[in-house]
Amino acid sequence: MTADVPVPREDAPTVRIVDEPETRVRRFTDVIGIAGTAIGIVGVLLLGEFAIGTTEGLTQDISSISPFLQRLLVAPVNLFTAILAIVIPAVIITDMLVRREPRRIIEALGAGVLGVIVTLIAALMLYGWGGDALQASLTPRGAEMLQLPAYVGAISALLTAAGRRSTRRSLSLSWNMLWFGLAIAVIFGVVTIPSALLTVLLGRLAGLALRYWLGSTADRAYGDSLVEGLRRAGFRARSLVRADIGHDAVHPELDAVTDALARTRQGRVYAMTTVEGHHLLVVALDGDQQAAGFVSKMWRSLRLRGIDTRPDVSLRQSAEATALVSHAARVAGVRTGRVLGMGQIRDTMLLVYQRPPVSRPLADVPAEELTDAVLDALWTEVATAHRAGISHRQLNADTILVGDDVDVDPAVWLTSWEMGEAATSTFAQRIDVAQVLALIAARVGAERAVESAFRALGAEPVEQAAPLLQTIALPPHTRGELKDSEHGKVLEAVREAILERSPEAEVASENIVRFGGRTVMTIALGLVAAVVILASFNTQQFIDAVQQANPWWLVVGFMWALLTFVGAALALVAFSPVKVPFSRVLLTQVAAAYISVAVPAGVGPAALNLRLLTKRKVPTPLAVATVALVQVSSVVVTVLGLVGLTLASGSQGALAALPSTAVVIAFGVVVLVIVAALLVPAVRGWAMKRIMPMLRQTWPRLTQVMGQPWRLALGIAGNLLLTIGFVGAFQSSLLAFNQHLAVIDVAVLFFVGNAVGAAVPTPGGLGAVEIALTTGLTGAGLPYAVALSAVLVYRLLTYWLRIPLGYFAMKYLERKGEL
Repeated sequence: MTADVPVPREDAPTVRIVDEPETRVRRFTDVIGIAGTAIGIVGVLLLGEFAIGTTEGLTQDISSISPFLQRLLVAPVNLFTAILAIVIPAVIITDMLVRREPRRIIEALGAGVLGVIVTLIAALMLYGWGGDALQASLTPRGAEMLQLPAYVGAISALLTAAGRRSTRRSLSLSWNMLWFGLAIAVIFGVVTIPSALLTVLLGRLAGLALRYWLGSTADRAYGDSLVEGLRRAGFRARSLVRADIGHDAVHPELDAVTDALARTRQGRVYAMTTVEGHHLLVVALDGDQQAAGFVSKMWRSLRLRGIDTRPDVSLRQSAEATALVSHAARVAGVRTGRVLGMGQIRDTMLLVYQRPPVSRPLADVPAEELTDAVLDALWTEVATAHRAGISHRQLNADTILVGDDVDVDPAVWLTSWEMGEAATSTFAQRIDVAQVLALIAARVGAERAVESAFRALGAEPVEQAAPLLQTIALPPHTRGELKDSEHGKVLEAVREAILERSPEAEVASENIVRFGGRTVMTIALGLVAAVVILASFNTQQFIDAVQQANPWWLVVGFMWALLTFVGAALALVAFSPVKVPFSRVLLTQVAAAYISVAVPAGVGPAALNLRLLTKRKVPTPLAVATVALVQVSSVVVTVLGLVGLTLASGSQGALAALPSTAVVIAFGVVVLVIVAALLVPAVRGWAMKRIMPMLRQTWPRLTQVMGQPWRLALGIAGNLLLTIGFVGAFQSSLLAFNQHLAVIDVAVLFFVGNAVGAAVPTPGGLGAVEIALTTGLTGAGLPYAVALSAVLVYRLLTYWLRIPLGYFAMKYLERKGEL
């Protein structure tokens, strides 16, 4: 809802303000406070559980203060309860009555009641489930049970819900009184230090949760405060029209440019008309939104490589940094709105910008009007900023403005420098180029986009930007345009167009993501697996078993493990579309052992193989198809080799003890479930999306290989050698402990462990492989201690000992420019 609000002033005419009413907001800082308070509660509980000696000693030291001080504080101790239960609430409620805030009074009292409830629940839980040490840390000397004063939790919750301490002197005074009263209580043994801290934190948690749920009145500048802030910045407003909200009526101050700027600016955006008749742009940055913006920037900086967040700790620093980058760009010759002034009032920073002349956002310019002159003008502005060491990092169709006269003298303006950076890195400038390339290509096609970039920037900046043509490096607005583009797979087309002009260019995607959801899951699963293994691991039994192991079999096992590198190299050489020296391929397989410490099983070799091929100028689609063919052939050869080994050996071994009928039934049930699931259109579509792309990638390459029988034979031999090497290492690990299993049994167990390791996204299948193989060996009749020892030795030979070799191979290949 909007309204015209007249704001009379003694020294200025009436100001017309069109704005939304001041609303209650859910502060992101409250979420941070809740998280921090919860961490504090856990910390106090851990301190009470594991550092009871320290907490008890500190409490005793405080309570053993001199008798003189105790006599001096007799009166405060007697008034302790009265201060907390009466004085503090009276001060806060009186202050809110004077300020005429009846709703906040009700909220504060409700928070106090919630604080009592939370404290009582916590006390019951600690009394019923807490350990002896934890309960002792919360029990004062002479008391029979733990003490968590509920009225302390109530006061803490009441003060939290009443507002932020920094906004009112009454709140600051009341918090000081609370801590002073608790210090007296600790001195005289009424409560312990952990119980005092825990009660305050529980009350604060209740107050923050209620404050966030109900929302709170923000200390933003609205109405006459907003006008006063602009007056302090040196501007006398005649009208202020909010641009970043919907309007029921048409306001002449608003147009396409103002609307585009409102979509990209952080904060509230106003179109201002001064009493002198100037049309300016006002950006209001609010303190309650600063934390959310800072956390968002920090997350992007942590997740993406090469992007450093500006150290904007405070609201003023954020505004000053934005103004600095915008001013630096203007001085460097970039067409951008000039910063005319800044002001601060309440919890709002105001930035006043020159409004660009008659123009429109690039988002509103039809593709047919994007002439070569317009594209050249855009690249000219980007290059001007880069020559001055400035990056924008948020170039999209809304932050780029185009003059109305695109036929004669097209003028392009760059706006919204909130993410910009002066004295920037080369990486950030490469991101700018990639963002503009993707934006232009989505609208006019890859050929024209690349042609304009080469024409304006030259070959080197475009080639360097090619590896950053990834959706994660693009603004959300541009990602949406790529999805809706009529030019198909835009980013792939841009890379191909760059290769056509610069065949030597490196266009393979550069890894710019430090971690994502899959990485977080990998770490979590790895920790769980480590806990499971360590919880059931007996160090002494393992040492005893290793001491009894035959060292010669361990040497043989390591030789088998090294042979797997040869097998993997032969498979890639066989299926490679170009001739690659065998030594380079072999070292690449060794290097994959090094990166296996950070990626799931099978991902490392695939990534390095892809990198090796693309560095040899193999087109990316063909390289992907080749790597996929290597992986698929490995699975097929392993399964067929297992079946062939079973038929050739005729051995049943320890697996004969398995209930064959049950296995057959289980297999049949699994098949029926898969078939039934595929009858559901949604499931079938999901499966086809994952299977068909791989088939489409590998089938053309497979047909080519089928026409060269020697390549197919070499690939099969390489994959068989890979499987034989792992099975041989596993068998050698068992023989080192004088355990004899049939080769078919060892092969089956290896196959199961390998499948589990590939399915669980932990680094190198860590944890999952150990659990699967140990379970299989114990099921085959081996003692648990021996089975676990053999499996750990096997993983030592085939995983851990190969990592140093991989490190040296990786460094050598990087030095030679192969990876």
